[in-house]
Amino acid sequence: MDSTLTIRAGAEAAALIRDRGFDKELFSSLIGASGGPKWLVLSQIDRVLCEHLLSNRRAPLNMLGSSVGSFRHACFAQREPLAAIERFEHAYIDQRYETKPTPAEVTVESRRILDVILGENGVGEILANQVLRTHFSTVRSRSAVATDNAILLTLGLGVAAIVNALSRPALGLFFERAVFSSGDSAFEFDDFSTQTIRLTEASFEDALLASGSIPLVMKGIRSIDGALPGIYRDGGVIDYHFDFTFGAPDGLILYPHFFDRITPGWLDKRLPWRRPSSSDLSRVVMIAPSPSFVAALPGGKVPDRNDFAQYSTKERLACWLEVVDRCRALADELDDLIAGGRMAERLEPFV
Repeated sequence: MDSTLTIRAGAEAAALIRDRGFDKELFSSLIGASGGPKWLVLSQIDRVLCEHLLSNRRAPLNMLGSSVGSFRHACFAQREPLAAIERFEHAYIDQRYETKPTPAEVTVESRRILDVILGENGVGEILANQVLRTHFSTVRSRSAVATDNAILLTLGLGVAAIVNALSRPALGLFFERAVFSSGDSAFEFDDFSTQTIRLTEASFEDALLASGSIPLVMKGIRSIDGALPGIYRDGGVIDYHFDFTFGAPDGLILYPHFFDRITPGWLDKRLPWRRPSSSDLSRVVMIAPSPSFVAALPGGKVPDRNDFAQYSTKERLACWLEVVDRCRALADELDDLIAGGRMAERLEPFV
């Protein structure tokens, strides 16, 4: 029987896990990628992480996410993370648009999902959590992309894509990274200009929403409390799957992912040569569905935003619910590997 999981580890991470097994205290950082509906293949794995990574921790865990990765981490840092994940999964799947939605309509629906995730006390619980520390990656728009006019923004993104293909750092002409943190900044960035902002009750919901505000799909978020003036958008523009060049706290980095490949920025999706270097992944452990498992999912792929156009609402709901149900196999295998002390047997190097 084929394995449902692919588990890759950098050199330093592999050595430590072979020596000590999957010890939650080895991990100092948790990274969550952008991906919208793709996160549904991780929702069952997230439940396993609540038990084996998050519960009864002694050492802090710094959680850096963009877009849906930020939303997942906002669930983890609440007092009852399993209940928050359940709420998120149900609210996300239950999105409904009778016609192609406008950016304003998607933004309203996203705020509804956010309100469901956070409930009455979620923001306060997350900000007060000294062990599970949240960091939301967003971008502040510059020059030609500092607009919500669809035509001008499309043109600006086209130019940004060309510039990015020539040089990833040159994308900084169009976007500045802005990281909102529940505590002190735990990550160091030197690839792009980066603004760091302390999360507060007043800024929390806008910052989290901005982290997932996909250009042209949602409206940009303006006037976030404590941040520089401007339009803030999906952190995945720069940190789509992350390039792992950032400085992270000592310890290993856990990276649950939708795919067995890493695409640094949103505009790198058609640039197959742009991948993180093996040296930057030395402390990383990546857990992802295996290619054979993904091929057997409905449509032969993980869910994505195209499903809204490809399926009727009834068909999409059925498809996504089936994906979540099938992904229980991922969670079962991960639980068996961790509980049985067999994680080291399954480690593969990054390619």
